[in-house]
Amino acid sequence: MTAILEKIKNTPRIDYINYLILLYAFTLSFPSEIKRVVAILMIILWLTDRTKYDFKLPKIDVFILFGIFIAYSLLSYFWSDVSLKEAFDYIKRYWYYLPIFIIFKYLKKEYFEYVISSFFLGMLISEILSYGNFFNLWQVGIGNSDNPRVFLHHTMYSMLLSVTSIFLLFRIIDSKETKLKVFYILFFITVNINLLFNSGRTGYFALVITIFLMILIKYRINFKIILSTIILISFIFITFYTYSEHFKNRINFIQSDISSLVEEKNYNTSLGARFGFWIIAEEITKDSSFFGIGIANHIKQRDLYIKEHNLEKEFKHVSELKHFHNTYLEIYTQLGLIGLVFFALMIVSLLKIKIQNNMINNLKISTVLLFLIGGLVDNLFHLNYTITLFCFIMGICLAQYKFESQTIIQK
Repeated sequence: MTAILEKIKNTPRIDYINYLILLYAFTLSFPSEIKRVVAILMIILWLTDRTKYDFKLPKIDVFILFGIFIAYSLLSYFWSDVSLKEAFDYIKRYWYYLPIFIIFKYLKKEYFEYVISSFFLGMLISEILSYGNFFNLWQVGIGNSDNPRVFLHHTMYSMLLSVTSIFLLFRIIDSKETKLKVFYILFFITVNINLLFNSGRTGYFALVITIFLMILIKYRINFKIILSTIILISFIFITFYTYSEHFKNRINFIQSDISSLVEEKNYNTSLGARFGFWIIAEEITKDSSFFGIGIANHIKQRDLYIKEHNLEKEFKHVSELKHFHNTYLEIYTQLGLIGLVFFALMIVSLLKIKIQNNMINNLKISTVLLFLIGGLVDNLFHLNYTITLFCFIMGICLAQYKFESQTIIQK
């Protein structure tokens, strides 16, 4: 017992943080309470760390820009009509971004592949449980046969599946070992089938466009590759629309919402409510386009607008939404053009980081694209589930950049 305690005492703090990063990766597809506890432990170890490390971290501008973005968000409270508590409740979600820096700083090279494997293992378990829900083999978590998610909201689960799909695709391309490549291919197929069975439309909407854009980026004007991709995506879509009743219902649901919105001006549907909120966004920012209406003020101003214009009946579903379901409108409405510029600078800063490892660099670009595209229909950069996923992927990408920078310094 004494030997065990002595070993625990002598284990470097950085190793404990790496163990937590492993656990963080594994629990990404599990309930938020688990991830929150792991993240808090990581943050505590980071904040109380007084160790002098012999490695030098490369300069990352995105951390500075993020600090400026948060500072401006806090400043906007002074022209917002909400209470300090309401403003704090909105801003406090940004603490979920802290693991990016922790993973970047503390992840050791020898743990890197273990962390990726831990993520895939957690995702594989979640997917098995999801298939069990779909085929009525069991009932685990909050899902069922119609919506076979397990622990997460369908939008969050669809984004998790999309990121996993992209990650596996690059692993298939990069892998040299036949058995491992076959495993990745099978895993990739089951993930994408699971995505199409899931009720979250954000994930497959973002994934299809991201794959197309990545091919455009890689092959430029190679029309044969582009045409082949369009044909393949169309074939997959038609196949699932024909043979998957669940997928067909989701597509028909979207078509119905669009028809109802265009022909009847019906804002009391899932899609209609989002368009209704977007219309209100334009109205409440007419005099505040540069600075915005202030942090967390969008809900209060929306309700006021609906009441003043007697739209309680027409915009009943709109008044039930908790956010814009659009990242860019969410930022613009609250923080104006200045807020959008800061956000754009952060994204550009991330994309400009050149990682020599081609697979990880492609993963970084495609994940950013996934979130930017998904951000058109949901507020992915302010939802805790999607923030943790984004943080993990960006964290390991920046850690790889750190490894490469340290190798150059050593040379």
